[in-house]
Amino acid sequence: MEPRVTELSVFDGERLVGTIHDTSPLSFTYAQEWLERRDAQADGYAIVNIPLQAGPVATPEVEAVFENLLPEGVLRDMLGKETQSSTTFALLLAVAGDTAGGLTLLPAGRTPEAASYKIVDWDYIPRHFAGGQQAQPATAPLGSRISLSGAQAKMLISLDNAGRPMLPLGTTPSTWIVKPNIRGFEKVWSSAVNEAILMRTAAHCGLGVAEVFFEPTTRACVVKRFDRTTGPKDTIVRLRQYDFCQLSGTVSGKKYEMEGGPGVVQCAELIKTHSVRPGVDLMRLCQWIFFNLYTGNNDCHAKNLSLYHLPGQGLRLTPFYDLMDTRLYPGLSTQFALRIGGEHEPGKMTRAHLVAMAAELNLKPAFILSLAKSIHAKLGTALQQAISEIEPTLDHSGKALAEKLRKHVMSIANKNAARFLATSVEIN
Repeated sequence: MEPRVTELSVFDGERLVGTIHDTSPLSFTYAQEWLERRDAQADGYAIVNIPLQAGPVATPEVEAVFENLLPEGVLRDMLGKETQSSTTFALLLAVAGDTAGGLTLLPAGRTPEAASYKIVDWDYIPRHFAGGQQAQPATAPLGSRISLSGAQAKMLISLDNAGRPMLPLGTTPSTWIVKPNIRGFEKVWSSAVNEAILMRTAAHCGLGVAEVFFEPTTRACVVKRFDRTTGPKDTIVRLRQYDFCQLSGTVSGKKYEMEGGPGVVQCAELIKTHSVRPGVDLMRLCQWIFFNLYTGNNDCHAKNLSLYHLPGQGLRLTPFYDLMDTRLYPGLSTQFALRIGGEHEPGKMTRAHLVAMAAELNLKPAFILSLAKSIHAKLGTALQQAISEIEPTLDHSGKALAEKLRKHVMSIANKNAARFLATSVEIN
């Protein structure tokens, strides 16, 4: 019988950063060689919220950094049952390998392996999703919130030069994420079409989003990983990335503002604290808020925002991801994940709430309202362009979803814009 694993090694590329210990609470110790690096005090060498110091660090922030790497919701429950894991450490051990961001987790004693891939065809992927660890339950409670990262099965792949999918083996970094239709919610259908169209719509609005395409064989939205870049000799390099729950020391179970997660003001403060271009990234945050309001994405919580280390540039707000119209589906939450000027109900938000949000963010109301006007003005053309790009790959059901989505988004957007841009509230 093999001894129980009680330590996980954390690597940055091939360099050992430190060790996660199976303690309660979870603890982390930096490797001595990492602390002794001549550039150890440089920006980016400390894991966020874990100070560079000798000896174990056992704070709530350690738990938040690593717990947020795990799948959420029903997928976490299933992972726990399949691996007989209940603690954060045991679950991290179960998914150790290629995680979000720049760190690689491995059982103590193991080191990252040379990159290797297995070429498969697109037909392999739906067979994979049909059962096993990536399967999802047949039902989910009405009125639930869905976490697009947590309630949705995924597959991590890379693509070869011919566009064929490749399975990364061992600790090989993936470069794309396959996101099939969400299962387990009775009235949620063709979610991959929904996401692919709105991600491309956001791109055409100039928001800066992850690259996506709709893959018809798998009926999946395939998303390019922005936390990966190309290094010497075409190697894949992981970029350090932190979502806003990790940055704020919040566990994923409290990612929604109404549960204690970061709201608009705290998200703005995280940008001001960590971003090397806070003004630009704060503007992008506001654009993201309006895009979500106009397109019915009520599920825009703190884990759907991240900062990453761009080589030689420092921390910046990442491209946006997980955009879709959740209001299209009956039974999902009708509340916006973030309070806007103190209001959670999208249909009750007015120009006055935008003015109040501007005051909370210490921004001029005219600036906020100009962003609201600009996103609305671009949306119709951008949405139609995105649909035109994706429609040739869609079956009958997908085309029906696309048309329903177009009508629904424009109805929401026009109603919101009428309230947001009304002239009954005086601004300075």
